Amino acid sequence: MLESKHNSHFTMEEISMIRTIVTAMFVLCLVSCITAPTPNPIFVDKIDTQFNAAKSQNFRAAGKFKRPIPYEVGQYVIAGMTSPTERSIMKMAIVGKEQNGWIIETHSLTQSAESITQMLVVGMETVNKTGKLDDLDIIWVKVKPDGQNVQTIEGPMLSMTKGLYKKALSGLECQNQEAIDGGTVKVPAGTFAGTSKMHSEVSFMGNTYLSDSWLHPSVPINAMVKSVSNEGETVIELLDFGLTGAKRSF
Repeated sequence: MLESKHNSHFTMEEISMIRTIVTAMFVLCLVSCITAPTPNPIFVDKIDTQFNAAKSQNFRAAGKFKRPIPYEVGQYVIAGMTSPTERSIMKMAIVGKEQNGWIIETHSLTQSAESITQMLVVGMETVNKTGKLDDLDIIWVKVKPDGQNVQTIEGPMLSMTKGLYKKALSGLECQNQEAIDGGTVKVPAGTFAGTSKMHSEVSFMGNTYLSDSWLHPSVPINAMVKSVSNEGETVIELLDFGLTGAKRSF
């Protein structure tokens, strides 16, 4: 049984909200199975612009990768995914610090939808040392679908979906896996010499792929420069990144 801090039962308001969320997820799944979403020309243009904004920066080799640089508010990475059916973009940023944890904001953009999610995450440094996602905890989640109000998920409601949100952070697990020399890798964000290559699971837009990933210590948060799925059909590339400048969207 799920229990809150003060009461082992859901309130009528919580039950109503849970039903709304479950119903919405069911309808979304049903619709997506019946028909493919219609691309939004504005979103398609945003994605194309970001993919085509190649940079000429060069990043030197800095030894075998061990773990990302220390986390700081303002860091961000922007990655683009190319699959057989479409291209999409996800920006992950550290936009605040609270209760000994980091506020992680992800801005997802597909050809048909746009959404922003914030999570208060505790234990990221521990995960970097142990390589175990179980050492990470999520205190609250705030979701803002395109054109809608912000929804906060916490307490008993969060316990029902925490595993899904943790999965979105699974890239933090790969730090302790065995890495080999990955050579020089060129992506839209620049050319990275001396990358480290490892085989791992990579989560992007709610999907998980078994992939070969190339990492570089110049890249904050997850250090990922490029990832190619086992079958070679899905490619994730670093489009841009920064050590400062990221702020909350809401």
